[in-house]
Amino acid sequence: MAAYDYTAGAGTAKAGNGVGGAFHILTNTTGNDLDEVLLEAQLEGFTVIAVEGTADADHIILQGTGTPAVAGTALVVSFPG
Repeated sequence: MAAYDYTAGAGTAKAGNGVGGAFHILTNTTGNDLDEVLLEAQLEGFTVIAVEGTADADHIILQGTGTPAVAGTALVVSFPG
C-alpha cells in the first residue's frame, strides 16, 4: 500500500497502489485486436481494471501478480501491491 510517513520534519514515501495486488499499465501496440489482448491477459490470470480505448497506443490497466507478458502490448509501468 502506498504511504507517506511524516515524523518530526522528515518524511518517507513507500511505493504501492493502496488497494492491494499489483497494477500494470500497458499500451496496445500497432494493429492488435484489443479483444484478443484482453482475453490473453485474463487467461494469464490478470483482472482487466480499465481500458482507455480501442485505438493503437491506448492503455489498459491490469491487476494481478507477476509481470504481464501479453502479446501485442508493451508494459509502461507497474505499481506494487
